[in-house]
Amino acid sequence: IVCMMRSIERDPYSPETLLALGVAYVNELDHERAVETLKSWVANHPLYAGMDMAGALKEEEDLYGSEDHDFDEGARRGMREQTMAEMRDVERLLLRALDIDNTADAAADVYEALGVVYNVSRDYDAAVDSFRRAIEVRPDDYQLRNKLGATLANSNRSEEALSSYHMALSLKPKYARGWLNMAIAHSNLHNYSEASRCYLQTLSLNQEAKHVWSYLRIALTCDEQWDLLPLAASQNLSAFHEHFDFVEY
Repeated sequence: IVCMMRSIERDPYSPETLLALGVAYVNELDHERAVETLKSWVANHPLYAGMDMAGALKEEEDLYGSEDHDFDEGARRGMREQTMAEMRDVERLLLRALDIDNTADAAADVYEALGVVYNVSRDYDAAVDSFRRAIEVRPDDYQLRNKLGATLANSNRSEEALSSYHMALSLKPKYARGWLNMAIAHSNLHNYSEASRCYLQTLSLNQEAKHVWSYLRIALTCDEQWDLLPLAASQNLSAFHEHFDFVEY
């Protein structure tokens, strides 16, 4: 996020950076900044420069009412009313953006952003549909595959999420975030040995991710691998090669 903020300081209107920053805020559960950034993404995207944002919001409200999206009750409790209202605004703007330019590349960007918005509101079915539509246009986008997997996992569909993570990693084998998400999915499915292997691969790719060692210790404990806990405590990555198949970089 810090790097993206610096990039925004240099180019406040970069659509690629604004969308990536919005996604990053979602990952950090910073919903207010996520919504604010996505609104800025729509407002500053060159394809939608001629869109009357105020008029679009008013027209959509007249057509569908101010409560056109059924937000999850848990999301309501976790966000301020203003944030939810702004999220509805972002959703309506994105849907209107599709009407303005529904060419494949433009639609993929919008569907990706919609997937992020629906994740914030915990409408995971809508988010899954949005990411899948984006993937139809960009099947080789490993980050989209990862986002789809994370959304499936968030909706208690970890088994389905694994195939998305596998696809993401086949496209980019050294994608640390993909390995971490796959490890978490395996843990959710009680596949603790495979989860441990994926955590180790994550640590090999990103040795600064010290918090992953605690995830590894939990997986080893659940798998009753008591003899390996001292290795995890000492953060001795190389020593795990005797027990797990992973590539050390």
